[in-house]
Formats: sequence, C-alpha cells, structure tokens
Amino acid sequence: MEAEVKSENGVANVNCKIPESWKQDKYAWMYLGVLVIVMIAGAITGRSLSLLYLIITYVIIRSEEKRAKQDGITWPSNWWALCPPVYLWQRLTVLKQPRIHFWLWIGVSIGLALVLACFSPE
Repeated sequence: MEAEVKSENGVANVNCKIPESWKQDKYAWMYLGVLVIVMIAGAITGRSLSLLYLIITYVIIRSEEKRAKQDGITWPSNWWALCPPVYLWQRLTVLKQPRIHFWLWIGVSIGLALVLACFSPE
C-alpha cells in the first residue's frame, strides 16, 4: 500500500510504503476504547476526566509515532493530540485508510455524551 503525505501546517507528507501490519489499525481502536472508558469513568465519578483522556491519548500517539518512524512512515505532528478527532483524521489520511474510525469517534463521543447526560443524577 502506498501513502502520499504532504508536509503543510504540521501535516506530514511523503511517498512511503505502508506495512501490512498497519491495516489492522489497533491504535485507532485504542483511541475509541480510551474515549469510552474515560467518559464512563467520568460519569461514574462525577468528574471531568478530559485531562486524563488527553494524557492517555498522547501516550498512545507517541507510541504509535515511534513505531511509524521505525517503519519509515512520516507522521502527523504530536500537537494534534490536543484535538483527537483532527489527529485521527490526519493519521487515517497518512495510512490511506477509510475514515470509519473518525466517524465512530464522533458518533461515540456524541452518543455517550447524550446517554450519560440522560442518566445524570443532576
């Protein structure tokens, strides 16, 4: 699989070969799993765990970036970790994968927020 990536405004771009192991996209599933866990934990504790979410997401992003560099893939800037959906979109662009994980992230975020708001004791 070939990926065309361009370096504009922190978005990595280069022609590179994407290894087959990246097709499974376990990292994108980790972003979704962490989102669900942190949102539910926040609802249970009654506290905002946004900072915890950003820290965990950043650790995953750094791990993913390190692996990508080992595989010779130019990766999006880590600053996008502050806006996870944008980072997710950019990484899917680099890997030339469908945007399903991005749309799932958006849907899960909105859906869980609505469900948790309905069951909020306040």
